[in-house]
Amino acid sequence: MGKDVDREDESMTKKPRKKRFKDTTKRLRQGSGAHLGHRASLDWRNDQRLVCDTDLEPASRVAISELKETLMKSRTGETLLAGVDNLTVSYDSQHPGSQFYPREKSCVITLNPHRPRGDLINLLSRELRRAWQQRHGALVNPLSFDPDEAILLNRAQAADAFMMSVKVAWELKLAGEQDAWNHIAGSPMADIGRSFEIKAQTDFRTLNNGEAARCAYDKFFEDSRTKIHDKNIIHQMLLDESGYMRGKGPKPHVSHDLFRKLGELPDGRNYFSSKTGRSPIDGSYSAVEDRSNANFLWFIKFERSFQEKELQMVQESVKLSAEIVDFAKWSQRKSLATDPGDPPGAGL
Repeated sequence: MGKDVDREDESMTKKPRKKRFKDTTKRLRQGSGAHLGHRASLDWRNDQRLVCDTDLEPASRVAISELKETLMKSRTGETLLAGVDNLTVSYDSQHPGSQFYPREKSCVITLNPHRPRGDLINLLSRELRRAWQQRHGALVNPLSFDPDEAILLNRAQAADAFMMSVKVAWELKLAGEQDAWNHIAGSPMADIGRSFEIKAQTDFRTLNNGEAARCAYDKFFEDSRTKIHDKNIIHQMLLDESGYMRGKGPKPHVSHDLFRKLGELPDGRNYFSSKTGRSPIDGSYSAVEDRSNANFLWFIKFERSFQEKELQMVQESVKLSAEIVDFAKWSQRKSLATDPGDPPGAGL
């Protein structure tokens, strides 16, 4: 009995694995010079009051014009800004991050003013990418597709936007602007930036041929970070505001042409064009491993299938009821068509 208690105490006091913590600490301390280059990012993350604090003085906010001027130092950022017509960028404290609002002849991007400068640059790059995709016909609504393909497309659009912010931040780092890259290095997306950095430093040509971008895109699908994006799109399906759960008729399929548009870079190259990587519509990109999301997704597919089958049965019953013969009217028409002087059976 005493040995069992000792074993239980030993298991409860077992030390956690420290290798990952040491690696993270080492990476965070690889800032410019001898100081912690990501201090601004870490301080902001430790102070949650800064997220939606409306008491922030307007004078302490980073000017929108300053953010645009910084993006102009990146070739990709400059192309994204030039490729969006009638763009309006403003601050909105009600949204914790950023948002893109497409309009018929213009577009609006809102940013949370209480985020650090580096994060604001990354958020603006991300929303500019969405605006660029919307102009080129690649920003389609995932709810226009069946559940599995909606999961795939929603993930792909998020991964593409994160990849673009990493690409812009790297170009700004080469131009002497460290804030955007330092914020990525101190964020949960640090491994995406690190994969892009390793690829670019190994062979600088990967910056232009799209291989570094594809490496960052693929990294997005690792480490279960797709869970929150799956949860958001599943909640939109369950809200049923557009009748998604009723599933009226077959929906279009995600095609290679759609992903070809999604993979177009502002410089004219396509990071999905490499023949060595996986197909962007490969099943590994849409596999839902989280049990909660998988259960809800199964329910959505079952409900849509049930609704479609029920609608089909109703339509078939209406069709059958329309084909029922009214014998009373048939016999009446038969008697009128038969002359009384004719012999029996003449009207047959």
